[in-house]
Amino acid sequence: MSMLTRARHIGRHRGKTPAQLKKELDQADCTLIGLATEIDGLRAERNRIEAQLDAAGVELSGVRDDLSAARKQIRHLDAIVLLRDRKIDDLQRRIDVGVKAEHVISKTQELDGEEIRRHCATPTPVLPLHASPQAAVTNPGVVRQTSWGRDVETRPPAA
Repeated sequence: MSMLTRARHIGRHRGKTPAQLKKELDQADCTLIGLATEIDGLRAERNRIEAQLDAAGVELSGVRDDLSAARKQIRHLDAIVLLRDRKIDDLQRRIDVGVKAEHVISKTQELDGEEIRRHCATPTPVLPLHASPQAAVTNPGVVRQTSWGRDVETRPPAA
């Protein structure tokens, strides 16, 4: 049943004239066209919002990938910093050990002023080679050996 037929049928039961029914039909048509226009506008708005949502989803996916890459890089850099800190601690430990060793060495090798004066006060005389008693050869057939500060004469074994 068409709209016009239906409107006539309703109009007969209500006691309306055909002009009134036509006027109501025109108003209903205008309302219908207005609603269809509004529906089209809402559909266009929905499509625009869906496009924005899709773009936001793509952007969010890219941001998540960037965030994942940034977190991975941060973990890598944290590992590098940890390794650097360990090397610094190791070098600091080596420096501390070296400083302590130098301190111990310098303490064990310290000479007081009195000991230096005593050592320098009695110089050992330096003689030229020809004047040295150890270089003098008194008997060319005898070999002189010097052992612990005293001369020991040794004779060659008898043949």
